[in-house]
Amino acid sequence: MTAEKDFAAAFREMGPAEMREASRAAELAEWRRTNRHCGCCGAAMSQHPDPDERAMRCTACGYTAYPGIAPAVIALVEKDGEVLLQRNTHYKGRAWTLVAGFVDPGENLEDAVRREIREEASIEVSDLRYFGSQTWPFPSNIMIGFRAKYASGELKPDGGEVTASGWFGRDRLPEIPRRGSIARAMLDAWMSEQGGAAGRIMVK
Repeated sequence: MTAEKDFAAAFREMGPAEMREASRAAELAEWRRTNRHCGCCGAAMSQHPDPDERAMRCTACGYTAYPGIAPAVIALVEKDGEVLLQRNTHYKGRAWTLVAGFVDPGENLEDAVRREIREEASIEVSDLRYFGSQTWPFPSNIMIGFRAKYASGELKPDGGEVTASGWFGRDRLPEIPRRGSIARAMLDAWMSEQGGAAGRIMVK
């Protein structure tokens, strides 16, 4: 756990090129670790004989496993000059962050954004716009960021995963994620548009 925390801290300080290389190395290492045995028959897996194939192949049944990436969406929702922030059980610190969650099978990215916001905040949104993405090798994710506008509904945390939620203006932001995460990049971009500096940095 300490090594993972150290890597996470170092990852946030890397530039884009370093992040790509570190993510690739970490995700491939995790993929090899979790694919030592075949998911179909349980036999040992080995590196694919074709050097051009980034794959593991079962030595018994021939099943081939490729590196898997788990896509997750993250959304910055705006309403009347304020941004939606929430606290949830995934964070041990005091930071408030954006709505985020994994994409379900058969779901497109836009539908995933709407569903996550509906599930976690009980509101509907409109005007979805792509912001950017960030590799997140914990263990093998990619975060896809969107901006959205509040459309309707009464803000209410789900009471399970989300413990608190609220609308915040630029002058009264709570503690927010530190730089190096896409959540912070999205908040910094929003703050710049609002004409103010970003809020306090999360200490963790």
